[in-house]
Amino acid sequence: MKPRILKKLSKKALAIYAASPRRDLQREAERSWIDNEFEQEWLCRERRLESAKKERAHRQGRVRVNHVPSIGGEADYFGEGTEFRTFYEWAFEYVWSTSINWDDYDFERCDYPKSSIKGRLTGKKVLELLRVNASEVPS
Repeated sequence: MKPRILKKLSKKALAIYAASPRRDLQREAERSWIDNEFEQEWLCRERRLESAKKERAHRQGRVRVNHVPSIGGEADYFGEGTEFRTFYEWAFEYVWSTSINWDDYDFERCDYPKSSIKGRLTGKKVLELLRVNASEVPS
């Protein structure tokens, strides 16, 4: 995904988290910070040269974007730094994990868990599902 689009989706996801009546989502919004030098990961040269499509995507993704809402990166219990990601990636993972019925999941088989979401998770669909999850007040 292009960095400009990732920035817009991250801002929208952060606004949904902050406006939620759920305190756990508000705490996640408070943990966010603004990344002033966001740049997507680089692909190694061998992987880029596999196809023209990957090379074009690499060139388009090498854009540096300022003021991207991010989360993570703080020190954990052991004093080691945690991974940081954009707020949209965090929201994507949250939506995906809440769409899985963990009661029916067989942990002994270690299969890939099945999600209840139909089709691909696009940015628009993630934000819609996030709004629905954020408006539900846990009982």
